[in-house]
Amino acid sequence: MQPKNPNNALSNGHVMVVGMSECGKTSATKTLFIKRGDQVLIFDPYGDYDGKLAGQTVRTFSRISDLGKAVFAARKTSAGFKFAFHPKRKTTPADLDALCRLAWAAGDGRHPKLLKVLLEEVAEHSQSAGRADGYHGEILRVGRKFGLASINIFQRGQEVSKTIFDNCKYACVMMQKTGTSAKYLADKTGIPFAEIDRLDKLEYVLQTGKRYETGKITF
Repeated sequence: MQPKNPNNALSNGHVMVVGMSECGKTSATKTLFIKRGDQVLIFDPYGDYDGKLAGQTVRTFSRISDLGKAVFAARKTSAGFKFAFHPKRKTTPADLDALCRLAWAAGDGRHPKLLKVLLEEVAEHSQSAGRADGYHGEILRVGRKFGLASINIFQRGQEVSKTIFDNCKYACVMMQKTGTSAKYLADKTGIPFAEIDRLDKLEYVLQTGKRYETGKITF
């Protein structure tokens, strides 16, 4: 299936969230980028989204076919939903592609709500650090006009597709393990190295286009 109603008036909503393990990436994602009324489709290989997200219960599916039925039914309305794909096994790049294929098919440039496509552990489920391929690449390059906004979460910038850096309007950069990783992100985003290198747990630099601000996640 293909998305429908291409709409070039829609703005770019793609996001990347990058930081070392246990720096607070998932907490930042939940706090900064997801609201109660949002329609959200989640690739959740480790069950991080069990429970509630932005005040709504997350419905978790282990089979993509069951998830697909729920998504297409829910997209017939403008009500918010939070659906997660969590296979009960070790996940592979093919699983991320299957989730992205479903999101791609549910795209609609005239829908009153964006479909946010939240992708955990992107590096672990990527084939290479070159041009993004498959349906993930389609969403990054063309999804904007079909009301698709990806949220790409990963630990190291060196391990993911350059397409993510080129196509994400929003970058949430969090604590890096090494200066090498901080420098790579500084080169790719234009955020000053010192701003990235000083970050501690739960602290972030949030870039929108070329502008950025700093902050810290609180509970």
